[in-house]
Amino acid sequence: MTDTMLRERGREYVHAKMAAAHAKFHVPSAREIGGWVYLTGVIAAHEQGDAPGHAAGFERAFAYIAEILALAGCDWNDVVSITSHHLDIGAQLAEMAGVKDGYCAAPYPAWSVLGAAGLANPHGFCEIVVVARKPG
Repeated sequence: MTDTMLRERGREYVHAKMAAAHAKFHVPSAREIGGWVYLTGVIAAHEQGDAPGHAAGFERAFAYIAEILALAGCDWNDVVSITSHHLDIGAQLAEMAGVKDGYCAAPYPAWSVLGAAGLANPHGFCEIVVVARKPG
């Protein structure tokens, strides 16, 4: 395949945590095309032993997103857009904003906040979708 064909079709990135989903459902962790990197949604979820609230789940999700961005040659400074889908916006927004601000610096990415009726992970409370522009 020529470089031109690869640029037109893009490239998939599959994090080790997504290998089974990629094999079964053909879902990559991210897809790059034309220098833009589109991440598959990452679910922030509760785990046993978490302190009350949502901060621990958001921290895990943001750290995982950072790993996926690194696979694609990006980091949080390259993120231009975040869309978060919350089961309970009012209970989660302040905690997510606090974690987000630990990862994102000015100029901040655009951020759309949406309500959701459900998520694929039964322990999940928010799905985070990120778009980045590859440097260079």
